[in-house]
Amino acid sequence: MEPIKTIELDDDSVRWIAPGCQSRSLNQAMLRLLCDEGSLTQQLIEVSNGCLCVQTVELAWRNILGDDLRRLFGPVAPSHEFWSRKTVLLCEGKPAVLAHSLMPAHAAESALGEVLELGEHPLGGYLFSQTDVKRGAFQFAKSEQGFWGRRRIFYLDSKPIMVAEFFLPGETLDRLLRRHR
Repeated sequence: MEPIKTIELDDDSVRWIAPGCQSRSLNQAMLRLLCDEGSLTQQLIEVSNGCLCVQTVELAWRNILGDDLRRLFGPVAPSHEFWSRKTVLLCEGKPAVLAHSLMPAHAAESALGEVLELGEHPLGGYLFSQTDVKRGAFQFAKSEQGFWGRRRIFYLDSKPIMVAEFFLPGETLDRLLRRHR
């Protein structure tokens, strides 16, 4: 399989919006999917008959260039490093979701430090197994490629990790949308 181009959380061409401000091109089933509070990992397992795999694209410490994105994590200096994890979630061997998570270095000193060791395991499986995880509000975006996505910040031990997921067109998305009609 050829490499898949992921969607960058720090990409200024992606315009994130709050629920209620979405485009008219967003149908109700997609809106319900984007707003779903449950585990996307679990939904993907269910609609793919248990055939969910995580393909890692990037695991790296890096700086975030965009002031707006950095500000969402509170006051962090431009030199502050973030753990970047980019993955493709494959359902029945086919790319279904492009995911990108960012975690500030100080969060790695908390229970979120386990994220550094996930490898090919889904982040959602870890986050949704934590009993004291808090969730921020969703934001939505449509990528230049036309994929709808969502992002939110999760907090564990008061430390943040941002998770973004973009849904690729195909059988898996169709199955997810049927569940949300």
